[in-house]
Amino acid sequence: MNRWWPPLTLLTFALTACGQTPEDNSTSTTEITSEVSTGQEDWTWTPRLRPQALWPEGIHSLSSEQALKATNGWGPLEPNRSNGTQVAGDGRPLTLGGVKFAKGYGVHAPSELKYNLKGAERTRCVRFKAEIGMDDEVGTQGSAVFQVWGDTGKLFDSGVMTGASATQQVSVDLRGQSSFRMVVTDAGNGKSLDHADWVNPTLTCLPDMTVSAPEETRIYQDTHGTLPLTLVNHTPSFRGTVSYTVEANYDTSEYFQITTKKTRLTGEAQQIEKLNIYMGRQYTDDFFPADLVVWYAGEEVARTPLNLVPLEQEITVDFPDIPVELRVGRSVIVKVPVSVMPGGETTGARYSLSPNIGQAPDWLEAEIVGRGETPRQGGHLQVRFTATRNALPGEVIQGDAQFRLYEENFVHRFPIQIGTVPVRLIAEDIRAGGAAQPDIQANLP
Repeated sequence: MNRWWPPLTLLTFALTACGQTPEDNSTSTTEITSEVSTGQEDWTWTPRLRPQALWPEGIHSLSSEQALKATNGWGPLEPNRSNGTQVAGDGRPLTLGGVKFAKGYGVHAPSELKYNLKGAERTRCVRFKAEIGMDDEVGTQGSAVFQVWGDTGKLFDSGVMTGASATQQVSVDLRGQSSFRMVVTDAGNGKSLDHADWVNPTLTCLPDMTVSAPEETRIYQDTHGTLPLTLVNHTPSFRGTVSYTVEANYDTSEYFQITTKKTRLTGEAQQIEKLNIYMGRQYTDDFFPADLVVWYAGEEVARTPLNLVPLEQEITVDFPDIPVELRVGRSVIVKVPVSVMPGGETTGARYSLSPNIGQAPDWLEAEIVGRGETPRQGGHLQVRFTATRNALPGEVIQGDAQFRLYEENFVHRFPIQIGTVPVRLIAEDIRAGGAAQPDIQANLP
C-alpha cells in the first residue's frame, strides 16, 4: 500500500498487496484504526487483516506491501517521505547523505514495522535489503539503532547511527523465518530528533522448486554432451528465467564447463531441460564432484549433485603383423594406422612410444617420427625401427617386441596401448662399421 491513515480514523480499503487479487468483498476489505497517544506522541497501526500474499516475482518493494503492524515514536510513520513532525504527510523527500530517494519509510525511534513472509503457491521470501541512515532533515543530530528481527531472533544490528553516519547497506537472509520486523531503537539516550529512514526496502521472493540430475552423466573427453535436468515447480503461476552455476571445492573450468547458462520456465509442474556440457581433457577413475545450483533474482532456488564422469577417447593403433626386417646401420620406417573414437573437438592426439622393458630385444630401438600427431579422429603414425648393434652369440634375432604407446594431449589412466610388433634381425648382413644406410620405408598392412 502506498498510503498511511490519519489518527483516530476508520477506513475500509481493498487489499492490494503485491500480485494479490481480492477473492470477494467479505474477505478483501477490513477496517483500519490509527491512534495517537498525546502523552507520549507514539503512533500505532494494527490492521485486522489476513496476511498478504507475496508472489514469486523476484524483487518486491515493501513500499507496496501491506505491513501486519506498524508503530512510530513521533506521529505516523511516512511512506516515501521523511518522518517530519506529528502530522501525517508532512515529511520531506527521503534524503541520506545528500541523496534523495523515492521509495522507503521515514520513521522515528522507537519504531517497528512487521511483515509476513508467507507467500501464495508456496512462494518463499528469502532476503531483505535496504539502505539505512538518519534523514538529512536532522543534520548531524539524532541517534538510533536499526535492527532486523525474525522468528529465530535478531538477524541484523547496525550499531549506533547518528546524523553524521554514512549510509549503510542492509542484506539479511530470511530463510527459515515466517515473518520479520524492521525495528529502530533510540540508542538508549532518548528519542529526540531520531528521524530514521529505511530506503528502498525490498523482499526477494522465490518459487518453490526442486531440481535433480542423473546419478552420473558420462561424456567423452574434449566433447560436448547433454545432461538431462528435471525441474519440478511447486509454484504454478511462476514464469521466469533461472540461471545455473557450479559449486565445488576446486576450479571446475579445467575439467568441465556448463555451456547452457539459462532456462525459461513456463509454469509446468515438471520440466525437463537438456543442459549442454563440455568435458575437458582431464580424466579420473571416479567422477568430478560438484553441485549444480539454480538461481533466480540473485538467490539460490535449488541445487543437486552433479556427478560428471569423463570417458577416455578410444584410441587404437594397428601395429603390423608382418615381421619388420632390420639390418644394422639401416632403419625401417613403418606407417601405422591410428583411429580415435569419437575424436576430440579441439585437438587431435599426440603420441610417444617406448619399448616394454624385458619384452623387446636389447638391440632394438623404436621411435615416432616427427611430432607424433594425428588429426582429431585419427590418421597414421610413422614409427622408425632400428637395429643398434650386432646380435651376441646365442641372442635371439627374431621374435615379438612389445611397446608402450602413450598419448600426451589427453589425460589417461595408463598407457593407451601395449602393442606387439614382430621383428627380425638379418644375420647375414650384420657387419661392424661401414657407412650409414638410408631409411627403408615400409607400408605394412
